[in-house]
Amino acid sequence: MNNKERKEFIFQAIEKRNFDSIHDARRELGGVIDSLEAVPFGSRNEIIRICEDLANGIIDSKESIARLKAFVGSVPD
Repeated sequence: MNNKERKEFIFQAIEKRNFDSIHDARRELGGVIDSLEAVPFGSRNEIIRICEDLANGIIDSKESIARLKAFVGSVPD
């Protein structure tokens, strides 16, 4: 599976399953997300930042999913 296929799989799963937060999405899609290749250097810790922001109350669950989608979209095909 190449990056384009991984990204499409992730986006489809997020839309289909309607996850409540990034934690639910990571539980089911963590392996696919972690296997994305050529993640831009400045974005490598984005998943951790999203989880920390959610835990600290900076963002809500819906925003965590939006930021996950933005992260996945930022990875080159």
